[in-house]
Amino acid sequence: MSQERNNPTIVIILPRGESYRNFVYTGIIEKLGENTNQHIVAVIPNLDLKTIIEKQAKVKELTNFSFSYFFGLLHEITDLAHNRYMWSAAAQVRWNMRDVEASGFKNRAIRILKKGLALLLAGKVQLKLLDNLSQFFSEREDSVRYWKAYLQQVRPRLVFNTSHSHARNAHAIIYAANALGIKTCTFLFSWDNLTSQGRVVPVYDYYFAWNSEIKTDFHTIYPFIADSKVKVTGTPQFIGHFQTEKHLSIEDLYKKIGLKTNEKYFLYSSGMSHHMPFEPFVVERIADMIHSLGNEYRLVVRTYAKDKKEVFADLKSRRPDIIIPNVDWEKNFQTPLPEDQQFFSSLLRNCIAGINVASTISLELCIFDKPAINVGYNPPGKDIFPYNYTRFYSFDHYKPIVDSGAIHLAQNEEEILHCLKKVLVNPNEKKVQRDQLIQHFFQGQLGEVVSDNFELIFKDILNHA
Repeated sequence: MSQERNNPTIVIILPRGESYRNFVYTGIIEKLGENTNQHIVAVIPNLDLKTIIEKQAKVKELTNFSFSYFFGLLHEITDLAHNRYMWSAAAQVRWNMRDVEASGFKNRAIRILKKGLALLLAGKVQLKLLDNLSQFFSEREDSVRYWKAYLQQVRPRLVFNTSHSHARNAHAIIYAANALGIKTCTFLFSWDNLTSQGRVVPVYDYYFAWNSEIKTDFHTIYPFIADSKVKVTGTPQFIGHFQTEKHLSIEDLYKKIGLKTNEKYFLYSSGMSHHMPFEPFVVERIADMIHSLGNEYRLVVRTYAKDKKEVFADLKSRRPDIIIPNVDWEKNFQTPLPEDQQFFSSLLRNCIAGINVASTISLELCIFDKPAINVGYNPPGKDIFPYNYTRFYSFDHYKPIVDSGAIHLAQNEEEILHCLKKVLVNPNEKKVQRDQLIQHFFQGQLGEVVSDNFELIFKDILNHA
């Protein structure tokens, strides 16, 4: 019993590839392992990554069990009801897009029925009831029984899911832990997830948030969760940006991407092609603007790692002057590799400025004190209905970034060209606003401080578990 107190057993779930970047490459899992007996349940992208985590803990592969039709439907209705309860700008877009995607009479009729039911359930009391029903019915699911048996064998004091979002494969384990009375916690994966994604399910005992504003938003959306159950940790996603010893030298970076020593580059970061159609068209026109500024200026394009390679294939073959390097992610489970983190940090660190459409990368550019230019217009002359680039800037999570004045928002191509010229002449124009945004948004919770936060919070939770 004394050994259990000194080294409590915990189960850490890595349900998606990006969990490796956030918690394995950063050393957080290794640090947590100094005072705990760890078991890792994880997706296995490749043998190299499996070897890395096997050095830190006992590993069990996370396989994707399916839920019954009834239970899946219960989740879907809960998600729809939550979406209507939230009714944020992002939620409205999701609602409307699902309407567009429901093609054919049968699908549209089913969609109408589900929406009607969701409207009846779109309230905090009804959603709390749905959460309770999900936990009750989950115990009839084969996948939950399977993980109950595993947890009864391991007997952990705590189960930690490293990503609440896009991690349905982890739900059964959490439902099982809840049924057994084992404490659970999860990391709220992204700053936009609360208002742009579905309901946080299953229910956890503790939640880890990027900052105090996200914590406040969480309590507003989930009023039944006690204040003490939501902990501000910061995000491990950006720790690699502060590990400068791992970054490429500018000489190695230029050699890797094929730049001459006298050249300088702007960095364009693309988004999801599903949401931003004709983005290569937008990029090509921006590249032409950059070339007009002088022969020494180039455009480097960081393509969205989870997108299909063919999205930018035509542009890459036609325009060798536009540098579009490969993104080193493992295809299995869309997993960033350590060398890609080093490369990406180095790209941000050495660019003149960054360009994107309402991306988290705007925050990362500000971390590196680099000007961020946002594309706030649709591809000229292209019909992209029902999509719209401009809508992202009214989303609840991103509007404060615009309002901060830390980024340049270009509402047409003329303004993009003006911004490009402006950051060349005075890259420090918005430095004060960038510094204020980073201080306000992260509240000093950046770099290795985040690792320390997780260690301290886990000790506190385990002492009370």
